[in-house]
Amino acid sequence: MIPPRANRKHPRDYDTHLYKERHLAECYGLIMSLQSEVPLMKRDASGSGEPLVLLPGGFTGWLSWIPHAETLAASRRVIRLQLLSVELGLSCARLPPTYSVDYEVTALRKTLDDLASKQADLAGWSYGALIALSYAIHNPHRVQSLTLIEPSPFWVLRSRGPLSKQVLDEQKYLQTLATDDVSEEQLITFTHIAGLVPEDVDPRTLPQWPVWFKHRQSLRIGDIEFRHEDSIELVRTFEKPVLLVKGEGSNPFLHAIIDVLAEEFPNARVVTFPGGHAPHIVSMQSFLERFTRFLSERNIAQ
Repeated sequence: MIPPRANRKHPRDYDTHLYKERHLAECYGLIMSLQSEVPLMKRDASGSGEPLVLLPGGFTGWLSWIPHAETLAASRRVIRLQLLSVELGLSCARLPPTYSVDYEVTALRKTLDDLASKQADLAGWSYGALIALSYAIHNPHRVQSLTLIEPSPFWVLRSRGPLSKQVLDEQKYLQTLATDDVSEEQLITFTHIAGLVPEDVDPRTLPQWPVWFKHRQSLRIGDIEFRHEDSIELVRTFEKPVLLVKGEGSNPFLHAIIDVLAEEFPNARVVTFPGGHAPHIVSMQSFLERFTRFLSERNIAQ
């Protein structure tokens, strides 16, 4: 037992090393404590074969992957995961004070451990793609391939220089959503700014509105995607196959992120489909054909 520094009246030569070890031990204990508090992700598995893990966007969550899973499960064990931020929003529970991208990454790791999945093909969309990217570059031995659809790791842009005014304005707007309760008016504004609905259309008149309204609390994460930091060096050393998916007409800064990742990943290819920020949904058949071919090519390469 190392006593607190304040209790040591007469410092000794080796006290500096002792207190450094004490600090490291306390930090390690804090990290382990925080990780033990992170719950598992809700999951749905179908089919059999090699595992394919699907991470959704941060708004309506895993609903977006249902039609894809039905097709992919014909030849794979497809595991749809729900982001904690979406699940907490649906239950009107507060985000924990320690919530972050790393919180979701820890939940992903713990969930795959619980599923006894040693290796898997990993695919994510938007916020889910950011989480998938972070997990993959820190755990490359557990990833067979990585598919990122319209990913949002803004730290990738920062690796090339300061963020543009357009990106900073986007961050500033998202900070206004980091409240205990996202209102109907905030949701209406979000659908226009995010490009889900034209400016002259009231989203409440659309058939998607009940689902959007039900999931509005998912937006409480605010600018969490902007605040996450990671390592471009880890991207450069990730040698597994990577498929990067752009959507025609999506935000230019999201395409800029993909362009940087395409340059930095050693084994990446880029494809583009119509559909704005949701190309895998709008162009689902074309996406599935290219995605399954990518997975097959990965198997042949091995």
